Amino acid sequence: MPAIIRGYGAFMKASPATIGLGVTMTIGYGTLYYSFSVLAPEIAREFGWGQSFVFGVFSFGLLAGAVAAPVLGRLVDRYGARLILCLGSVAAALSLALFSVMENAWQFAAITLVAEFIALAVQYDAGFAALAQNHGREARAHITLVTLIAGFASTVFWPLLQWLLTIMTWRDIYLVMAAMNLLIALPIHLALPRARMIAPEETVREEQSTGEPVLDSERKRRMILMATAFAAGGFVMSAVGSTLLVLMRDLGYATAMATLAGSLIGPSQVAARLIEYVRRNLFSPPLTAIIAASAMALSLAILAGALVQPMAAFAIAFAIFYGAGQGLTSIVRGVLPLHYFGAVGYGRTMGTLASARIIASAIAPVSVIWLNETVGTNAALAALASMAGLAVIATLALTRERRS
Repeated sequence: MPAIIRGYGAFMKASPATIGLGVTMTIGYGTLYYSFSVLAPEIAREFGWGQSFVFGVFSFGLLAGAVAAPVLGRLVDRYGARLILCLGSVAAALSLALFSVMENAWQFAAITLVAEFIALAVQYDAGFAALAQNHGREARAHITLVTLIAGFASTVFWPLLQWLLTIMTWRDIYLVMAAMNLLIALPIHLALPRARMIAPEETVREEQSTGEPVLDSERKRRMILMATAFAAGGFVMSAVGSTLLVLMRDLGYATAMATLAGSLIGPSQVAARLIEYVRRNLFSPPLTAIIAASAMALSLAILAGALVQPMAAFAIAFAIFYGAGQGLTSIVRGVLPLHYFGAVGYGRTMGTLASARIIASAIAPVSVIWLNETVGTNAALAALASMAGLAVIATLALTRERRS
């Protein structure tokens, strides 16, 4: 309770720009990511398409994001994140509006690819870059606060969209979401302070201020380890987010218990982010990364206990540890690159890391479901545990290399 009170007090003192960015990130994820699971079945039903086709298109759309990430990162570094966020809001609104007038499968596929291609411009990658450009290495608190606010995207948008479906068609809902990006997100992005672009001669000063030797080979090694950790963690989060209910059912849990476990992930995620926000001075970014990766690995080890006996304690403990790990991982994605590489070229760094993570996230659901159906739930859990373990190993190697 004291931590919550301190967190609330810190929130009230937070920068309006940071709070506003948290709101726009909520809209970005709610309209371009979480909306799909609610509206895609409605679209498939109207056109008579199979669910596999609809969600297959979405997976390809996510892969388009992997292509967009490095390009977006370079544009952010060159023109500033504020401009990219503004253009992203306009492009997001246009793509969502196009959904409302589509008439066939080819149009649906094309619009989905475009929407997911531009999604990163209104989600964490561009948002974190804006904070890094404005606050430099002091952006950690702002990044944590943005993830704390945007962590409620699914909590807000899933019930909101379900309610809207009772009073309007899915085509009308896409127009409503387009308006959110144009009338709410865009003005907030326009009001963001202009980024302090770092001049080339300042690059050396920032690199020297870190006390780290600036070597291409060292940077490459860090990038590989960080990309591995992020990709492995992204695989786990994508697979768990889309297949958890199926896996828990096949483990022998009743639907009610599986739903309860799933509902505990969100509060655990928010609680972990709130603690990180209040106690961030006690934990360095590398230590936070280790805790995040370890918590997810531990959660899957606990869930594996259900292979012996599907006890409620296993399901609840899994949800608590997994939610905490997932909540911290979103923060780590923003602060760890800033900690190791600084604000210089942050957009490009984030773009490269995001590309590997998005590819792993896109292939995760179909891979885990295939293992579950063809080999068994034990194989699916083993794959998830292996990827979580890989994330821990890569994170430990990265942080140990830093110390040495």
